[in-house]
Amino acid sequence: MRARFAFAAAALAAFAARPLPAQDTAAVAPPQPGSGAWNTARALELVGRAQTRRTQSLSDTGMVDYQADARGYIYFYLDRRDIDERTLVKTDQVALQVFWKAPNQTKQIIVGLRDRKSLPTNIHYHLDHLAVVQDNFGDRIRIGDGDEVSDVLHPAAPGAERFYDYRLSDSLSIRVPGSGDPVRVYRVDVRPKDSSQHALVGAVYVDQRGGDIVRMEFTFTRSSYVDRELDYINISLENGLWKGRFWLPNRQQVEIRRQLPELGFPAGGVIRGTMTVTGYRFNQNLPDWRFGGPRVVSVAPSQARSFAFEKPIDAEMHEQGIGPERELGEVRREAAELIREHALSGLPTTRFDIPAASTVARYNRAEGLAVGFGVRSAPREQVATELYGGWAFGPMHPLARADATLTKPRFRLGGSAFLNQPRDVGVGPVISGAMNTLSSALAGRDYSDLFYASGGSLQLQRRVLAGWTGTFTGRVEDQRSARLETSVSAGGDFRPVFPIDEGMMYGGAVAVTHASPSGKALGWTMTLGADGGHLASGGGFDFVRPRIDLGVTRRWSPNSARLDVELSAGAAAGTLPRQALYLIGGRGTVPGYAFRAYGGDRFATLRITAAADLWSPWIRGRLLGAAGWADAGGPGGAALTAWGAQPLDRPIFSAGAGVGIFYDILRVDVARGLSSGGHWELIIEANPSFWDFL
Repeated sequence: MRARFAFAAAALAAFAARPLPAQDTAAVAPPQPGSGAWNTARALELVGRAQTRRTQSLSDTGMVDYQADARGYIYFYLDRRDIDERTLVKTDQVALQVFWKAPNQTKQIIVGLRDRKSLPTNIHYHLDHLAVVQDNFGDRIRIGDGDEVSDVLHPAAPGAERFYDYRLSDSLSIRVPGSGDPVRVYRVDVRPKDSSQHALVGAVYVDQRGGDIVRMEFTFTRSSYVDRELDYINISLENGLWKGRFWLPNRQQVEIRRQLPELGFPAGGVIRGTMTVTGYRFNQNLPDWRFGGPRVVSVAPSQARSFAFEKPIDAEMHEQGIGPERELGEVRREAAELIREHALSGLPTTRFDIPAASTVARYNRAEGLAVGFGVRSAPREQVATELYGGWAFGPMHPLARADATLTKPRFRLGGSAFLNQPRDVGVGPVISGAMNTLSSALAGRDYSDLFYASGGSLQLQRRVLAGWTGTFTGRVEDQRSARLETSVSAGGDFRPVFPIDEGMMYGGAVAVTHASPSGKALGWTMTLGADGGHLASGGGFDFVRPRIDLGVTRRWSPNSARLDVELSAGAAAGTLPRQALYLIGGRGTVPGYAFRAYGGDRFATLRITAAADLWSPWIRGRLLGAAGWADAGGPGGAALTAWGAQPLDRPIFSAGAGVGIFYDILRVDVARGLSSGGHWELIIEANPSFWDFL
């Protein structure tokens, strides 16, 4: 993927010094509660004052020059569609010396630059992409030397009021570096009058006293993107107030996402950068020779790598995670509300879609060879539809699914209709789709127990508490047994395919989930939920299954050491159909035992993994421990015999070790069951971070 990390974009927001004139102290009246009109006299007056401030001279007798220090982190990672999971690929850390001298001379020296790869990549950044832009943004916005965004009119440029709409949406106090007291600002929403034009969409925060732009948060209209691979660019800019008069760069954030324009994948490549400017020293009588030559230069690579950074390269990630901070994540959602009739993405609105590799082609004992393909369309920023069709050659039946999604700032509503959708039993995923295909075809070991569902569902997802998301699902579907449809395998015979209790299922589920940002030194995830319903089969099955899943991760910088603890537990009330039983044993739950040999209507599993680099990036050592228990204390236990499983009267345990190979992409583990019925088990699998791709 071609990387054009336009940090130039992040700072291009009039971050140059701006003295506050003593005579300009008039304040615009604050907006009245509930006011939402565009282009009111108050909004246009405030924008006019910001335009005036932008046209004034950058120099001031109170400041002849300054020097400052800038520190930044740049992350390249893979994100997922509609979820917060992220996979880090590369981290860069940069240090700069920043100089300015009246009337408008600038110079930046990259004195420190180092990187660390978490996955193989050849991505790199140009020098000026790692720098702070000190001069005025100019009346026309250009990002990536015009290769990414070109000729977008600044919302405070002369005549911009004929191109943009403005809405005075809030009056608030914010704290900024260099000011002891909160600064009163107005938030002004900005959108183009014609959304088909090259324009930005977002908000500017204007100082009530002087009219200076204190903060900007924005993205761009789809026509603004020159590069066809660009999905979006989100920018958040913050100034600090120095010596009570000068608004200078303080913190910048940029998020740039790319994907192939012709084909949709479940993940995109994202570059996110943060830059913090501190340590301003004023009026040092800087010599003119300091500003000769290119605006941005770097010391020798060996000298840059040896720079004594104040913090480790993973310090920011361990503190905040690798995803965008909340305000940057809100930029796009808020912009979508301002321009709701149009799409903001620079990608085509309709594309071929690959939800995962195993949706294109997979092989198992119930479906045989199954192939398919999809199409995704997003005619508006908040609306998306997906169509998927395929064919399973074992049972000789079609596969189909249609999804529609409406995304709002506060909630996400989705509906689905599906035909012959394969479903697995058990307590959760135990293998990636691609690895199960290889295991089935080459070794005769299919680690899925499928049945088919045809029907529809509705899902509502919204924030319910700070950091918690609630998901509410209702479904009506016809559930049918699968059968053994193929015996073709290079390595042995398949297990039988067990029948389920067939019939119409009227069910639902509710869950609340918390997930720490990916990459934090101490992170945790928790899901509390329950599902259940009525299965119209025979005498009928009515049941409910409460469940908890908890994961805790602790990371250390030396050798990228990591400890993961995963706990899952569930129970059931009522009469369980066979497909609703909890099944454990073997890979994915408690390795070192027969696959899904134990089960019941209640269960608990505990998995602990410790890992650290032994020979980076080639070998990563792993130590494994697991425990599990399942029992049939209720009426649902009578169906266990249908799966050839049995309850446990006491927990089972296992231990093992393994290695992660080449950036921990492929894992090879050996585990031994320590309780009765235990044996040695070899497990070869891709890193779970990639399972949803596979």
